[in-house]
Amino acid sequence: MKVALHSAPDGFFKSKPPHSNKELLRLVQKAASLGFKCFQIGPLWSFVDIDAKSLKNTLDHYNIESNVHVGGLYDAQKFATTENEYKRAQKEIRRGIKLCKDISSTSVSFHPPFFMTESSQNKTFLPKARNRFIRLVTEEVNFASDNGITMALESFCYHPFIFNGLYDFMRFISRFPSTKLGVLLEAGHLFQAGFNLDEAVLTFNKRLFDVHIHDAILGGDVRKTTHLRIGKGNINFARLIRSLRQIEYEGWLTIEINGNERKITESKEYLEKLINTVT
Repeated sequence: MKVALHSAPDGFFKSKPPHSNKELLRLVQKAASLGFKCFQIGPLWSFVDIDAKSLKNTLDHYNIESNVHVGGLYDAQKFATTENEYKRAQKEIRRGIKLCKDISSTSVSFHPPFFMTESSQNKTFLPKARNRFIRLVTEEVNFASDNGITMALESFCYHPFIFNGLYDFMRFISRFPSTKLGVLLEAGHLFQAGFNLDEAVLTFNKRLFDVHIHDAILGGDVRKTTHLRIGKGNINFARLIRSLRQIEYEGWLTIEINGNERKITESKEYLEKLINTVT
């Protein structure tokens, strides 16, 4: 397993998103200075006008592996009922695939749509949202595969959601060949929402392409109880690493914490120590 960086150190950016290409390149340089050899570019909505050539040159200069995270929080009701939301999702995913190809990366991940609020109408829109999402994913995984890129769907399972838990989510993933679509395990958010991480790892198994790492506290306000540096929440990371070992996972552990350089470095060193000691 390798530790990657997704989030920027606190105070790094001098502007609000979307950030410039120049700031993205500085972030890659910062990741290299902190000892990272793997870097996740995203979420794409937070960057504008990415110059793929200069980004690839910077990644190559520092010998950093990369993948692309589209992110994207798509409203399931709008996704089910309007073409605009469908086209927005497709446009952003296509942008991620193109960037992935241009920087010689081979993996891109994205969010499924979810309902923004609890409503009795959700059941009405759910079948259409799921059917349209099947159509979208079919189109995009085939387009990505034609360009030599695999895709991963983030396990964003907050209620209300278009999937009824991990197994329903996995049944959807299993509609597609494992060579085309896998899972990005969102460890912090799943834990905060009350899911068992051991169960999640075993459920996703060989479909697991990436893991987002941040500490979390069960329940409460998601904005305050997730994206914590390791040690500030309740996740047993040694146990998580052990579960990943059991399925022979050799991919990335991608740090996504709200923290400064020291906190990010401490989290990186802690994870690397676990990788080297947990069996």
